[in-house]
Amino acid sequence: MKTFHIQWHITNLCNLRCRHCYQDAFDASEDISFLQTQKLFENLSYFLKKNRLRLTVDVTGGEPFLHPNFWKILNLLEYSDFVESIGVITNGTLLDIKTIKKLCSITKLKTIKISCEGVEKESYQFIRRLPYEKFLNSLEKLSLFSGEKLLMFTITQINTTQIPLLFEMVNRYNLDGFIVERFFPLGTGKQFKNFVVSKETWADSVRKLLVLCEIENDLRPVAQYRGFKVLRKKNNWKIFGAVCIVGKNGCAIMPDGSVFPCRRFVLNTGNAVKEKFEEIWKQNPCRNIKRKMLKGLCGICEIRNCYGCRALAFCVSGDYLAQDPLCLLDAGFEPFY
Repeated sequence: MKTFHIQWHITNLCNLRCRHCYQDAFDASEDISFLQTQKLFENLSYFLKKNRLRLTVDVTGGEPFLHPNFWKILNLLEYSDFVESIGVITNGTLLDIKTIKKLCSITKLKTIKISCEGVEKESYQFIRRLPYEKFLNSLEKLSLFSGEKLLMFTITQINTTQIPLLFEMVNRYNLDGFIVERFFPLGTGKQFKNFVVSKETWADSVRKLLVLCEIENDLRPVAQYRGFKVLRKKNNWKIFGAVCIVGKNGCAIMPDGSVFPCRRFVLNTGNAVKEKFEEIWKQNPCRNIKRKMLKGLCGICEIRNCYGCRALAFCVSGDYLAQDPLCLLDAGFEPFY
């Protein structure tokens, strides 16, 4: 059975005010009731059943642990026949031993991801505005979780030097690895457009990851990936590229039930509380993109399964068919088209 992935933002409510945040608001005004949540999930389940799909879902926010129905939502997912695995993305501030033990009782909860945009104290506190010691304390407690434990690192123009230190932090706190993604100037983050990495910086960062994972320093095989997952395997490191799910096998659901192609592709394609999910999925404009529709180098690229990052193109230019602004093959390297 094929898998469908959803990043479910159950609330905008958050106890931090990170400089790079994709949100404009940080309250619970858009949160739906649990009755509406059940209706949304029933709607989604019908779509999954009809299309013979299994669901992997990351529950996040805002800060998901602040949502009054957080545990009810986890149980809703836990006892669904359609859910294959659950992940939680959190800033880690509300993790304590009691909470982690409770999380371990959710059998389908496989992964906890803690956001981290700086490994050293100064860089962490500059972006997250949280005492560094509290962050380290959260990592110590996270080691009690029985499933996969990952850092979520959003790369910006000012934190690229932190990448090698991620490997050290994973080892020090007995984590399983980390994920590297790129910063998008959305929400509060619009004020910090200078945080967006350049093509050259992104290419250099990917090269650095490859070298540290002892992989041949060649960008061509990894040009189609939007982010990377690095896992610690005994004495070795394994790197995996993140294939874009937009228009293929996933989407994001926002606190009010609105559905986006992905969280960073701010295009409302419908509301899963009020509309059939099947119809919302049909309205996703990225489902039927053809190579000839794309502009710039993306329109002539020979990477078969890559159509560039439609989310970043839309964020930067307002045109989701525009050339991917951070294409690795356009970062001063010889393309193969």
